[in-house]
Amino acid sequence: MNLREHLLYSSMLAAGLYPRQPVAAALLIAGGVLIDLDHLALYVCRTGDWSISGALVYNRYRNRLPRHGDNRPRYGSLRSWLHRPLLVLPPLWMLAQRYPQLRPFALGITFHLLLDHLPLPLIWAAYLRAGGHCGHCGSRQPLEVYRRPRLPDRRMHWIALCRRCATKRMWYTDHNTHATTTSALPND
Repeated sequence: MNLREHLLYSSMLAAGLYPRQPVAAALLIAGGVLIDLDHLALYVCRTGDWSISGALVYNRYRNRLPRHGDNRPRYGSLRSWLHRPLLVLPPLWMLAQRYPQLRPFALGITFHLLLDHLPLPLIWAAYLRAGGHCGHCGSRQPLEVYRRPRLPDRRMHWIALCRRCATKRMWYTDHNTHATTTSALPND
């Protein structure tokens, strides 16, 4: 999900749960959105670019089909340990039990992670379908699952890739044979 969607859904949940408690609603929205600051931190670490506008531009183009001549880098997943529910939620909710005023914030983070993990069955299906092999080069290196556009209809699908293939910019454009082989995959 993107920042706008997290903000919208967190605001809707906050309005539904805390209609007459603006501080609690603001904490829920903050928890639902601010956890994504880890993406910015990882972007800065991988690129050295400290501009928020640069990170937002990168986020817009990183999963889209590049046009001919587009050589902008794609850095793969920008998720840190903060997006791992089993590491984050137990201590967060223990803290919220001790300090009840943090419960809306904890609820916002929990809701954010729930929204981020909704496509997990599709991700696991792509991983299992790959059978331990990269969907592009066929190597048996460690795989990550990415959401990439499929040609010719440019619809998004999930594919397991090794890190080397995930960082390549042009392998999924019109001039590549892989684009025709992935179009045979069922829509996810």
